[in-house]
Amino acid sequence: MAYIPKSKVNILNTPGNEFIKKFGGEGYVGKYMELSNGKYYAGNDPSNLGEELIIPLAPEKLNNTEDSILYSNLRPRKAKFLSKVESIYPSKSIPTEEDYERGYYNRYFARKVNEPRNYIEIDIDIFNSLVQQKNQYDFRLYEVGLVTWNLKNGIRRPNFINLQLLERTFPFVSLIFPKLDEFERIDGILTTQGGELYYENGKEYIGPYHLHEGKPMVGPAHIEEPHATLVYSKDLQDPNQELENRLNKAQQDYNDQLTETLLNTPSVKKTPTKAFTTYKMPTRRGGY
Repeated sequence: MAYIPKSKVNILNTPGNEFIKKFGGEGYVGKYMELSNGKYYAGNDPSNLGEELIIPLAPEKLNNTEDSILYSNLRPRKAKFLSKVESIYPSKSIPTEEDYERGYYNRYFARKVNEPRNYIEIDIDIFNSLVQQKNQYDFRLYEVGLVTWNLKNGIRRPNFINLQLLERTFPFVSLIFPKLDEFERIDGILTTQGGELYYENGKEYIGPYHLHEGKPMVGPAHIEEPHATLVYSKDLQDPNQELENRLNKAQQDYNDQLTETLLNTPSVKKTPTKAFTTYKMPTRRGGY
């Protein structure tokens, strides 16, 4: 991507309830870049723009057109209600330490009744307000739900199953939860700093690993996707030792063959002969 001069970028920070990701509709929290062309992107590196961010549309409110004035006269109570309700913005709930101790927590979402695929993630306060039909938001405009989100030690599969079950009531709800291992925490991660585990080709492995059926494997947790099995150093065949064993065997085979050849030669006395003889140099007496 072409470099964008800093003079054309304004780096800011959002606490949430302000932007959503253009693709996926998730709420965004953190640093973002405002470009001179009016577009917004996640991150703070002008040379590497993140996902494009957009400002969510606020629910339609009554204005001062002739039709809205007529509606206000015909339905004054509802018109008054719609003029006071707040807009709903996406908001991602972050799990607490208590949630991690329990191993799961609830994530909440809403969708407009007339837009079945337009989901947004919301926090528990907005969820409760809509369920209890308080006048803070237009509770008639939204349907709400929740999903139990696992947090510890291999959560992709159980979260996928929970979402698939939820799809029966809320089709396409999985679109707002694309990262199945979001917020995952692994207890007791096994890690090697070197000199302990190796790939089967003899290359040393450094990093997190897990045990599956008693065998060490790459990664902090077992997953369905292919991942390498590791070998402990004590079980790894030393290439130098293997070469030495092959040389010793070759030498022994040569010795055996030479001995057999000498024994089968008519001019040689039929006594076992060593293939290699160690000679000792004679010692001179009386000096030089």
